[in-house]
Amino acid sequence: MSLVVTAFLLGGVLFTGCKDDETSDALDLYYSEVVNIGPSMLFNSDAPTYYGPAPSDFAITGITLDDAAVSSESFSINAVTGIVSITNTETLEPGVYKLTISCLAGGARYTFKDIFTVRMSPATPEALTVSAPTLEIPYADLETTEASVTVEPVGESVSIQSYSLVQPEGQEYFSITSAGVVSLNANFKGEVMPGNYPLPIRVKTYAGEMTYEGLLTGRITSLPLSVSYPSSAGRIETDMAFSSTTPTLKGSPDGLSWAIRQVRPGENSPETDLIKIDPATGVISVDAGNGLPIDAVYTVDLTVTNDFGSADFDGAFTLTVVDYIEPIDAATFAYDPVEAIQGGEFTAEKRAGFVGDEAVFALGTLPAEVEGQITIDAATGKISAAKGHSIPLGSYAIPVVASNLKGQAETTLQLTVNENPYYFTKIVYGNNLGLEPAENYANQYRCAKESELTSLKLMPTTDAKPGTQLSWSIQTKHQCSGSLIDSETGELSPKGFKANNGGLILVTATAGKGKVGETSVTVPIFFSFIQAVNGVTVHYTPFVFQVNPRTGGTSVAPTVDGVEPSLFLMDYRRTFNYYNFAGPHTDGQPATAGSFMNTVWTSYYTSIGSSEVKTGSKDPVSYYSNASRLSSALCYVDPVTKSLVVNPNKWVDANGVAANGAFIGQMTFVTDGNEGGVSDSKSQIFPLWVWFDEKF
Repeated sequence: MSLVVTAFLLGGVLFTGCKDDETSDALDLYYSEVVNIGPSMLFNSDAPTYYGPAPSDFAITGITLDDAAVSSESFSINAVTGIVSITNTETLEPGVYKLTISCLAGGARYTFKDIFTVRMSPATPEALTVSAPTLEIPYADLETTEASVTVEPVGESVSIQSYSLVQPEGQEYFSITSAGVVSLNANFKGEVMPGNYPLPIRVKTYAGEMTYEGLLTGRITSLPLSVSYPSSAGRIETDMAFSSTTPTLKGSPDGLSWAIRQVRPGENSPETDLIKIDPATGVISVDAGNGLPIDAVYTVDLTVTNDFGSADFDGAFTLTVVDYIEPIDAATFAYDPVEAIQGGEFTAEKRAGFVGDEAVFALGTLPAEVEGQITIDAATGKISAAKGHSIPLGSYAIPVVASNLKGQAETTLQLTVNENPYYFTKIVYGNNLGLEPAENYANQYRCAKESELTSLKLMPTTDAKPGTQLSWSIQTKHQCSGSLIDSETGELSPKGFKANNGGLILVTATAGKGKVGETSVTVPIFFSFIQAVNGVTVHYTPFVFQVNPRTGGTSVAPTVDGVEPSLFLMDYRRTFNYYNFAGPHTDGQPATAGSFMNTVWTSYYTSIGSSEVKTGSKDPVSYYSNASRLSSALCYVDPVTKSLVVNPNKWVDANGVAANGAFIGQMTFVTDGNEGGVSDSKSQIFPLWVWFDEKF
């Protein structure tokens, strides 16, 4: 037996077909090659196309990796439809997999060697290249610059979904496009400061993400623009040595040097050439034994130079000579212990009665858990941490140093970070479907009569600490108008339903309202009001399909009563709504401009090569509209099991942000086995919610 292979490229997908020479006039079979899959990704192929008798009883009879025989449980095939599923790919080695598939047709069994090909790619690129190692932008050109650097991947990988730059909070000066073009961030709010900024590049693909460091630096260049010392004035005791604090420069640090342009004596102050500056650091100093008279005042004018020019700064520092500077008394330097809560802002002032003139305060060597989380005011010694800090629970000794011209003293701030008394994560309303444990399933209630729904009095449980007072509120999303919630207990009274539709309410509970550590949690509550339609009932249990939009998945099969199963056909038809829970997306239907549904509808039509986006069409979620290209559909009802199949990486916006919300749409069905009548059927139901979240 020999293999005849034909191939052509269509829309980025390679189609292969083959036939058994012994029966070459009986059956030809065609599968599309899988070319964009990597570790952790799932895939369901389209059903094969064929010429000849209808094939059935499909089976995988052999697997090779780079032409060497292997065994793998990651590949399976639907015996009825011939759809190949690829799962459990986390440990699949990169390379070319080929499946040999057999089937029955016209009473004979056919075997098609290497008919199905999968090119398993690495999750992320081997490396990145940049068109230039530095993106340099003059400070004067910030308003008009078009400077950019292009990033490109090296080596094969799953398609890149997005690029991002790793930048400190408040310094997001640069941005990168989905095509890898780095430029000045036009959306940054605030002043862009001159300086050199390393720009680690994070690449996210459909299979994973990786951060690449040391490739690119952003440079905002300028001559010196301003100079500031933590204290612009200092006092020196006569004949004692003096050193100022280190100044801060606004301007490029490249080739930086400091110089005193002139020292201007105050009234009745003699001239002097004893005041010096460190050309590398800008620290102003006077040697011991200087003989400067008491009450003399000197104003220091500077010239600062870097690779881009020089600038003069008059009055940058003032020095006053006094007869005595009080040394720091270590016995008076202390902080009271601080009790903070995880994530809650706090401040700590040094105790009253501190003795010591011209003191400068600094933090010592901090515990690793605290590093970068707290700051100190050099002039006052005030220690603080911002709201949202991530210092772990526990006790920490924070070393603090006070110094002046006559010495220094060290003390310790005892910091204890306690559990946030208002912190909680969970709201559970349970379900009436017998699903256990209740917290593992969406809060969901299904009833056959409106009176059963409107008589519900749903009480929540939470993991809030005992005695914590919660305040409750609701936002109705889908139907449910008139629903009520007790603002103190959270008891929910749902109202406002239509038969064979769904309901959605968002419930929010807040602990510690208006206090440090305030915490809010929001959860969706789903409802289903399902009655028999033309004698048929369709029950998915659970009726909320929780699915990760990155990986996709298949829901449970429904229980269908009142019809011969082989004659029951169902498909999505109309009235598609998406409701956002978290992230940047907008509620709405496919025709709603700017909505998430409009985005994914547009992506579907682009993927099938259509320039027209039919926002009123069911095609993106219809099995019958995509029977020959099921991998293109956003989702579809399997014609055999009636389970809902959600394809991976379809519910994602143009920026690569995945859905975090809920989708519901109307389905129609027939009971006579006539697929041509499904779209026009008057048997209409909303039996299933789809809840998207990457945590599933």
